[in-house]
This record gives sequence, structure tokens and C-alpha cells, in this order.
Amino acid sequence: MSWKDHLREGIPELTALRLFDYETAGPELARLDCNELAFAPTADEMETFVQALRGVAINRYPDVSGLPLREALATRWRVEPDEILLGSGSVETLAMLMTAFGAGGQSAPARVIFPDPSFPYYEVVSRSHGLQAVPVPLDASFQLDEARIAQTIDRERPALAIFASPNNPTGNRFDPEALERLARRMDAAFVVDEAYADFDGRTMLSRFRATPGLFVMRSLSKIGLAGLRLGALVGTRDAIAQIDKVRLPWNVSAIAIALGCAALACPDFIERRIRTVVDLRHALEAALCRVPGLVVYPSDANFLLVRVPADASEVAGRLVRRGVLVKDVSRPGLLERCLRITVGTSLENERCVSALGDYLEVLRDTSIVRRRGGAT
Repeated sequence: MSWKDHLREGIPELTALRLFDYETAGPELARLDCNELAFAPTADEMETFVQALRGVAINRYPDVSGLPLREALATRWRVEPDEILLGSGSVETLAMLMTAFGAGGQSAPARVIFPDPSFPYYEVVSRSHGLQAVPVPLDASFQLDEARIAQTIDRERPALAIFASPNNPTGNRFDPEALERLARRMDAAFVVDEAYADFDGRTMLSRFRATPGLFVMRSLSKIGLAGLRLGALVGTRDAIAQIDKVRLPWNVSAIAIALGCAALACPDFIERRIRTVVDLRHALEAALCRVPGLVVYPSDANFLLVRVPADASEVAGRLVRRGVLVKDVSRPGLLERCLRITVGTSLENERCVSALGDYLEVLRDTSIVRRRGGAT
């Protein structure tokens, strides 16, 4: 026997997350792969952050529950502070949910359902916590197959469901009425992941008190604070109090709390950034639609899903050589030959469109030459 024999079942098959080596590529790389905000803080914002840091007692632990940040978030989301649980990003929030609701029966692990395709870490975190992942395919339009999900709920009796709306990597929002119907049918923990909801402007936060088992997960990563790793779960007081018992103490640092509060104290900065990203998304979508051969899917998030007329990994590799990094999300099925492109600055978006257009033109010319050669 060795330590390997005591690993939880399924962990050896998982793959640790490793991202592109940004430093090797250089500072000119257009990083359009991780759905971050492309804009650095303004000088005024930086001054606000500096002032906030001056008040941080780094020799002391912060409030164990991050109360100042919960109060700031409660004001923004129009909920109560004790209806909010803080996490070090959405992934840690997922881990808390899996821990709290992961108790299965004696003969089988608890089940977690989520749409497919969606955020891959729903499955990774489920399996790493010993839960059985049950992906439910979306329809051909990347929308919910409500009847199929309802059948899955009745058959599997899951302890937890997670639906990202807007969804990643498809970018579309799901029908909130359908989500509420499914939450009521399930009568267990039903989580709507709204990491990208700021760019859509619609939310299910007004529904969680009236819908048993409904939780809403939010993030500050997509609106400019990805480096702070700040996520949150919103639910009823009694449910949040129970999940809080499995949260590791001081999971959010004093610095993250201080800077998060400073950012939220300047809502005009946040709203201006959101409007800028949405405007740039519309412009990027229009530009990509003019590139022959691309299929560009509508998005409610800060990225676009694009289907290319060639091997997606090859196209992504060619773009890197032009200084543009995008996410290859291609796999058999609904995402075949698909790339996910984060909305960047105007210049980064132009570089991306230009690089894509140039490479696809080369492919078309090569294809024409080959066909003519074959005809002769």
C-alpha cells in the first residue's frame, strides 16, 4: 500500500489546471482567453485602492466572515448581509456547496447535475469531492432542454444542480422561468451561477427567498477584480448559515476585503466598465460576422463563442503566433471547432479579427489551389 492507494476515486484521472505561460509570450500578448477585464484600474481607482490599503491591519486577521464586504455586496445586490457567503472566487464557493450537499446514501454518492456544455469545473469539483457528476446536454441552440432536465431530476434525485446563466462557454442566458420551474421540481439545492450577469443586466436575485432551495452565485472577477479572487453565494439566511459551517475560516484575505469594498464604493467606475465591455462586445461581434467562414453566436457575457471552418486548435495556435491568445473549447458535439474569445480592448479586438481573417483567407486560397489541382 502507498499514499496513491488512498486517493479518492476519480482523482488520478483529473488534470490540474495549467494556463498559458503569459510571461514567456511577452507583454504585447492580447490575452483573450480567460474572460478577465482587459482594462487596468484608472489613476483615480488606484488612488482609491491605495487609500484603502493604508487602513488594512495586515498583522491582524480580518473579520472571519468578511462582514464589511458582505455589507457592501448586500447594498449592490439589494439583499441582506447574512444572506451572503463569501468565497475565494466561484470555484471555492462550488467546493463549499459540494461539501455541504455531498452526502449520498450508503450505496451511492450524491449526484450533481449541470448543463453540457458549461463551466468544466462543475464536473472537476464534483468528482474531486466524491460526488457523481451528471451532465445534461443542451439543445442544438445551446438552450435548456427543460423536459430532459426534468426527467433527469426525477430519475437521479440530485442533491445539487448548477446552471450558469449566462452560460460559459456558450454565452447565452437561460430562461429564468424555466430555471425556477426546475428548482421547484427538484426541491433540493439549485444554484444559478451568475458570474457573467453584470453584462446581461438581469438576475434571479429577486427570486431566491420565494423559491425553496434556490441559490444565486455571483463573482467580482469579471468586472475588474479577478486578481482578488472574490466570489459569493446568495441564499436564505438559514441555508447560508448551514453552508457557512463548512467554509474555511478567513478564506478571504484582509486585502481582498479592503479592495473589494473600495471598488464597490465607486459604483460609477464599475457601471462604466460594464457598459464599455458591452459596447466592445457588440463591435467585436459585428467585425467577426464580416469574416467569411465564421459562425458567431450571440452573447450575454463578456466573450463570444465562434465556430471556425478548420481545426480549432490549429487556428488557436496560429493566432498565438500573431500575438492573440484565445480559448480552444472545441470538442465533439455542440462545441466542435469552437473558440471562445474574450472581449478585449479595441486594439486587441482588431488584432484578433485581423489575425483570424488573414489565416482563414490563407486556408481558402490553399483550398482553391488544391481543388484546381485535383481538377486538372
